[in-house]
Amino acid sequence: MLNRMWSVTSALMLAGLIAWMWAYPKLIAGYEVHPVFGWSEVLSGLGFMDPYVRWVAGAVAVAALVLLLIGRTRLIGAYLAAGLSAFYVVLHATPWLGPAIPAHDVLVNGLQMGLSAEQIRAAGRLDDVHIIMSLVNGMLAGVIIASELGRRRAAEEPRRVAAFALN
Repeated sequence: MLNRMWSVTSALMLAGLIAWMWAYPKLIAGYEVHPVFGWSEVLSGLGFMDPYVRWVAGAVAVAALVLLLIGRTRLIGAYLAAGLSAFYVVLHATPWLGPAIPAHDVLVNGLQMGLSAEQIRAAGRLDDVHIIMSLVNGMLAGVIIASELGRRRAAEEPRRVAAFALN
């Protein structure tokens, strides 16, 4: 029963965070250039980061969100969310993004004006909330995975009438 409570509660929290952090900004927010993927594109020189990698990441986020809300597919959704969180943490560990990126408003305005990376960095402070929230989402996905696996393992064990300290 406790594993089920942890699984459902963590899935609801993670689904909310995924909708707020990963799905909405990438697919619905209406950015001409997404701040994180646009910044990564500027630093890496790879022209496909925004919009193509952004759209794929947003689609995976929506799939994970939907799968988390369905009891039978919750484990798959948690694995997808953990994988997406790992992708973001790895991306933040590369020179293509870095652990801290410029503040949201400075970054959006700089990208829209076509400023260089140096000009955008000089315009404001750096912010590390993206990597921290990716780690939080990854940990919540880990809680769901552990509780779902524990629940499934408990369902496979034979029921006992009584449990004793020493078996």
